[in-house]
Amino acid sequence: MIATAMPETHLLRENAEIRARLEESEEALRAIRSGEVDGLVVETEGGPKLFILQSSDADSNRFRSDILSKVSDAVVAVDNDDRLVFINAAAEKQYGVASSQVLGCRIEEIYQTRWPGTRDEEDFARSLSEAGHWRGESIHVKRGGPVVYVETSVSRLTAKDGGPSGLLGVIRDITDRKTAEDAEVRNEVLFSTIINQSPGGIYVVDDGFRIYPASVQAKSVLHAAEPLVGRDLGEVLRILWGDKLGSELAVIYRHTLETGEPYFAPRFSATRHDIQGERAYDWQIQQISLPNGKHGVVCYFSDITPRRALEDKLVARSADLAQADRAKDEFLAMLAHELRNPLAPIRNAAEILRSTAVPEERRQAQHIIDRQIENMSRMIDDLLDVSRITEGKIELKKEKVELEEILRSAANLALPGCLANGQQLTVTYPARRVMPPADATRLEQVFGNLLSNACKYGGAGCRVWLSAALDPGGEKPEVVVSVRDDGVGILPELLPRIFDLFVQASRTIDRAHGGLGIGLTLVQRLVTLHGGRIEARSDGGGRGSEFCVRLPVLDGSCTEPPKTGFLARTDKPRRMLIVDDNVDAAESMAMLQQLRGHDTRTAHTGPAAVELAAAFEPDVVLLDIGLPGMDGYQVARRVRAMPGMEKVFLVAMTGYGSGEDRRRAKEAGFDEHMAKPADLELLRKWLRARS
Repeated sequence: MIATAMPETHLLRENAEIRARLEESEEALRAIRSGEVDGLVVETEGGPKLFILQSSDADSNRFRSDILSKVSDAVVAVDNDDRLVFINAAAEKQYGVASSQVLGCRIEEIYQTRWPGTRDEEDFARSLSEAGHWRGESIHVKRGGPVVYVETSVSRLTAKDGGPSGLLGVIRDITDRKTAEDAEVRNEVLFSTIINQSPGGIYVVDDGFRIYPASVQAKSVLHAAEPLVGRDLGEVLRILWGDKLGSELAVIYRHTLETGEPYFAPRFSATRHDIQGERAYDWQIQQISLPNGKHGVVCYFSDITPRRALEDKLVARSADLAQADRAKDEFLAMLAHELRNPLAPIRNAAEILRSTAVPEERRQAQHIIDRQIENMSRMIDDLLDVSRITEGKIELKKEKVELEEILRSAANLALPGCLANGQQLTVTYPARRVMPPADATRLEQVFGNLLSNACKYGGAGCRVWLSAALDPGGEKPEVVVSVRDDGVGILPELLPRIFDLFVQASRTIDRAHGGLGIGLTLVQRLVTLHGGRIEARSDGGGRGSEFCVRLPVLDGSCTEPPKTGFLARTDKPRRMLIVDDNVDAAESMAMLQQLRGHDTRTAHTGPAAVELAAAFEPDVVLLDIGLPGMDGYQVARRVRAMPGMEKVFLVAMTGYGSGEDRRRAKEAGFDEHMAKPADLELLRKWLRARS
């Protein structure tokens, strides 16, 4: 039930009646005092009686006293000393006294006057002095302590000589009215407190379809319609929501006002005309009873725009997560497929090698094994790289590198695939020598992946371009490397997600292109780690694609290209110890290094490795970490501590490739760390660098 601050109609009516009766009594008293009337008709319990005013003062006074005694309001008269000279029956009843006991007593013995305001008593004295009359409200404290609120009309009495002879007061008890008014005020305060402390907005529409009470929250939301209180609701709704929607909402309010049927509008959303923006609300209206006996409507509402925006974001995020989950499931299925694929040719090639095949067939089997192992290694490396980059565990070894050499190496790796697909590869190097700060291995991986993608997805017979040029136009000089093809292109719906993890141009069952869909993700993150950026472009299916990589270039790192080429170097024979608990891995690595002219020995446990190192005194130790008897870290420390072995080249060869594993290897004395399976070309590069 909702309290309201509307005026109580019956209290207003009663107040008006009381004032009219008091004015009537005052007028009668004035006429009697002035002698303007000769008689009065007074309503008594026995019916109306006619009183004739006599000419003699005694009779006249007696007659007038008789008349005053019949007045329903309390009438008292005091002399100039405030002593009671007259009290009528209504006053006797109102103050619980008898005239025989109080006549001649001071008026304070019947009641004491208290003034509601600080200046009320001054106003009383001034009005009597200036006009001889005062009318107002005060408080009477009766004998024994009871309190009554009164409305009093006081007139000055005049003696025969024209001087003041006392005061005549007509007193009406308004305690009930004041109590009702005080209750009304308390209800108004309570109502204001309730609605203003409400978490949402509240306003009431009266039976005239006008807004009367409204909470602070409602006024703050509907401020464009201020002054809000007393305004036609239809006008307010049109200001907020425009003519069409505002009129439709007004119909809903009128329906509830007329029928009592409540209306609920959860998640109502529309464009506010006053603020030119979309807002969302939960709101409801219900019919309520008004004090005048008619009906009104109360509206409760909450602005849920921020919550709605958050919910929309959560829905979008949920859809993204669902898509990512589907992509993850597809990826895992694809990963299983891709990792199984090389096993069949490897197994077949192994059978060929065990058979009595001719040398040519054996060479083909070896090539098959090499290719499939390379494919598996590349997939595993990509997975590990993405994981390390995502977790922030990859560290670049930046130095000034020759960009042309990196591009040439990437092109050479991609060329066999292009030729096999009947594709033409065109390479354009920068006109000047460019040496960006970069990790050469990772940068080669970036451009190698981009060229490999162009070869895979461009389509048979397409053309592929690799080009690099300086762009001095920005705030800092950059080199722009472009990998472009005129092949199948990229669909518009895929282009915004092309660098997302596990996204691939096709998911067909034939898996014609292979791969795990992580290459471009890896490329983007590596480019970002280098302080650069990458952009994918395509005009759609069948219209080719382009990937542009922008890398920062240090000032002064761009010079004229060298006029002389690089001299090739041959491998220098080494004394090489290979330690691995996988006997096949150790023996096959030893055979490969022997073919390259190195003198090799193998060991398969930690203690055996330490013993053999002391006897063999190797130049190079390829050392597994997970060994029986003694792990690779312990072996490395033992070997490094042997006399004459301070400069031995220690390489950790392990399946553990995290940043923490590399740190531990460095602390144990290893020079380099290589994840299995070993990159033989990288090993050869390290050995040449130590010549």
